[in-house]
Parts: sequence; C-alpha cells; structure tokens
Amino acid sequence: MVYIRIKKVKNIDYAYIVESKWNKEKRTSQQLTKQYLGPLAQININKIPEEYRNESTIIKFLDSHNLNFEKFMELNESLQDTLFEKLKNYELDELFNIYNDYTKSVYSLLDFYEKLLIPVLHKIGDQWAKGEIDVATEHVCSNATITLIDLINQKNINKKISKSSLSTTDRPIILCTPEGELHSIGCKIIESLLLEKGYEVYNITSSLPTNSIESYLDNINPSIVVISVTLKENINSTIRFIQEIRQSFNIPIIIGGNAIQFALKSQIELLEQYDKVYLDLEKLDDMLTYIKTLMNI
Repeated sequence: MVYIRIKKVKNIDYAYIVESKWNKEKRTSQQLTKQYLGPLAQININKIPEEYRNESTIIKFLDSHNLNFEKFMELNESLQDTLFEKLKNYELDELFNIYNDYTKSVYSLLDFYEKLLIPVLHKIGDQWAKGEIDVATEHVCSNATITLIDLINQKNINKKISKSSLSTTDRPIILCTPEGELHSIGCKIIESLLLEKGYEVYNITSSLPTNSIESYLDNINPSIVVISVTLKENINSTIRFIQEIRQSFNIPIIIGGNAIQFALKSQIELLEQYDKVYLDLEKLDDMLTYIKTLMNI
C-alpha cells in the first residue's frame, strides 16, 4: 500500500510518499520512503508521480487537501482557454493577472509554464499548421508571450534575490540558438526559470553566425551553454554548432527544444555523444535540476 506521510521538522510539515510492505521474516510491516514531495504547504498535483495518482490513499489525501486531480485538470483546461484568448487579443494586464493568481498559492512558475503556457503554445502552433488561425494571429500570440515572460522576469528581478541563493560560481549561463533558428520563446522560458533561481543568465538568442557566438563565448567564459532548437531543419546546424564549440571549449552543453522529438535516431545518437539532450520542453524540472548540479560541481 502506498500513502502520504507527514513529518514535522521545526514546526514545518513535510510530505513523503511511503510504501508499506509486509516483512515475512520479521512478521511486521515495513515502511519504505518512495519519494520526498516537499513542504505540505507547497504540494500540488504536479508533485505526485503519475503512477501513484490513482491509489485510493493518495486520492483521499488529495481530496482532504482540496487537490482533486479531476478538478485540477478542469481548472487548467479552463485557464488554458482563457490564456489563449488573452494572447490573441494582446491583453497584457489580464495575462499577467492569470500568472499572478496561479502562482500566488501553491503553484510555482514552473507549473505556470508547464501546465498552462506551453500547452497553449503547442495549441497555437497546431492551429496555425492546420490553417485554423492566420500568421498574423500567430505572431500576435508569440509577441504577447515574449512580453508576458519579460514582465514575469522583471517581477523576479525586482525581488532582489539575495546573493546567498546564487550558485557557487559567478560564471554565467549562456542561452542561444543555432544559426538559422528564429524561434526564441523556448530560451525565454528557460531564462525566466533560471533568473527566478538567482542565476546569472545571458540570453543571446537570435540568428547569429556561429563564429560570432564562439567569439562571445570566449569573452564571457560561461559555465554552461543551453541551445534551443525549434525547427527540425535546424538539427544538423545544431550538430555542426556543437562540434565547432567543442573544438575550442570544454564546457557542459544542454540541447533541447521542439525539434528534438523529430530528430532521426542517428542525429540523437550524435548529439548524445557530446552532451545532455532533452526532448521538447516537457522535462523542464529535470533540466533545472541538472543545471543546478553542474553549477555546484
């Protein structure tokens, strides 16, 4: 049986997923901690691994804390529809209010991007590809998204995150795209999440020649380079870009973006020979954890 156990430490309740198993030799039940969920006040449905969400004990716990999964999904779908309409109409104040309201309780900035904004961006892309919205509407949505992320970033910058929350190195993280790539929202989202964590981030996404980026890297001496590639036709230029970087620099490189899910097996294998590859933007939490690990090495 799997259930959620609460442990109080210094008057703060922390939650763990625990599995109870019968020990035949000792003829008693044994509790095994499966996963740490974090402070009880910050738990939401995203913290519960999917394989445990249908357990009766988990459902009961979620219901008792007003975290019913179906209600959560209904809320997200409703907010996604509202967000889509506000993006199309470039209603920046309303967009920022949606973000503010969503993140002022237990939901995080990561939740906002993963559960609301990114699914809406996928929907916009699909509708544009099917001819259900015109290119002008798609551009309006993209520009509104970029402005919204800038507003969110400015709010986080204004919080004046203390130096103690920064990584142990002062070397910045560079975000960039391969030559020919014009899409920058992926990097904007990653930049936003890294800024919230207090990291120094240089976002140089634009269609820059590879040699210009290499010259910049030489001057900045970054700790990590994150490359975002959205269009599948730019995968080969990403591979060439990485190969050229590797001739001069021995720093961690993270590759991600929508194009990766369309890459050939041979392309993925080549990328993975060099660096860490993430499919799409579906594992932002894993990427942030990996970046934190690298920055603390």
